[in-house]
Amino acid sequence: MANIYNHIGETIQRLRTNWPEGKLSQEGLAEKLGTAANTVSRWETGTYKPTAEDLDKLARLFKVSITVFFPDLQHDDKRIAALTSATGGLDNDDFEEVIRYAEFRKARQALEKAKRPRSKR
Repeated sequence: MANIYNHIGETIQRLRTNWPEGKLSQEGLAEKLGTAANTVSRWETGTYKPTAEDLDKLARLFKVSITVFFPDLQHDDKRIAALTSATGGLDNDDFEEVIRYAEFRKARQALEKAKRPRSKR
């Protein structure tokens, strides 16, 4: 992948235009996120780099895993099974929050890696 931010932008646009309640405009998405419409536009073109927190808000709004923004992040069934075992007493909402937190951490690491110069990867 040439640029992770281009992939993120394409994913945001795809999620926005496939909104279950009808195509969501950039302005409509910005309003739901409490940000400026030109910010959404710049995310979609890869001009602005969304933070992990921005991606978390988007993932929650679109009801998808934050890992959808990162093509190289695969689900690790072994780790998910370990989390399931460790969180067996939690209700569904709490369990989903634990999974979201783990995915958020993975996304944040991927963003940090994308910021590093190629020679340090």
